[in-house]
Amino acid sequence: MKKTIMMLLLAIVSLSMLFAGGGSDAYPSRDVEVIVNAEAGGGTDTIVRKILSVIQEKHPDSNFYVTNNGATEANAPFEVMRAKPDGYTIGTMTYGSLVTSVYFNLIPQYDLTNLNMFCQITQESDAVMVRMDSPYQTFDDLIEAARQNPGKIRIGGANAGSRTSIVISEVEKAYGVDFNEVQYVGSATQREALLNGEVEAIITSLGDLAAVIASGQVRGLVEFSSVQNEAYPDVPPIAELGHPEIQCASFIFFCAPKDTPEDVINTLVEYFREAQSSDEFQDWIVSIGVTPVWREGEELKEYADTTQANAFASLDEMVENGTLTR
Repeated sequence: MKKTIMMLLLAIVSLSMLFAGGGSDAYPSRDVEVIVNAEAGGGTDTIVRKILSVIQEKHPDSNFYVTNNGATEANAPFEVMRAKPDGYTIGTMTYGSLVTSVYFNLIPQYDLTNLNMFCQITQESDAVMVRMDSPYQTFDDLIEAARQNPGKIRIGGANAGSRTSIVISEVEKAYGVDFNEVQYVGSATQREALLNGEVEAIITSLGDLAAVIASGQVRGLVEFSSVQNEAYPDVPPIAELGHPEIQCASFIFFCAPKDTPEDVINTLVEYFREAQSSDEFQDWIVSIGVTPVWREGEELKEYADTTQANAFASLDEMVENGTLTR
């Protein structure tokens, strides 16, 4: 009888430990899906796969795998919003997920309060680039050409209301010029337009055109940043040219569904922080011209809120002056 009671007590203790997290089901106990809001092979996808590979080197028992949903920058976060809040479906967010998709209400029921944005790993400023044989040797040369030829200098950006659209508007206002903005979907089409002579310049990140910059086909004139990009020392930041207020950058956030347990979020933050701060990731990300930036918690929320508010103000101004239709 005593032996039976003792065995029951041991069983109760074992079950208590299991449900308290001391068993084999501690997170993550199975594969974690990471939904990337970009096409496979692009800059965002490449960066995400790199940091996940570092995580798995450090935590070989875990498995994070990527699925791509880049139809719009909102699609992946929208999938995450509707996923079970258990930490086994997470995703990425970029500028369009935070700004454009919300401002233009691209997807009904897309509501950022249904997400837990738990970390930021990069911040990637956009830059003005021209072909190597361009007559414009500096950003001032390009501005002067636009001043002498109002509305005729073609500059390729993304869709209407995008961050490149905003920065073109801000440059025109600051310098008193008027560009002919040509819109493209994705940096690959911008690159081809520049190389084919469809436009005189484009605006996207230096990292997006790293290959053609390295091959000597394209060069940067200015980066819309407050600090010098270490990978491209010949491309000055706009702050150095006297306009520190003109900033244009994308970023990569990671998000989980709202109501994901706090201990799961803490584990994810720990994994991503450890990988992002590693020498392997830091050296690699700088080498491709992207700035490693870490934010979490309240700091990340403040950054996201400020970025969105500033962008909305610029978009409202463009709607009011007739350069953009909402």
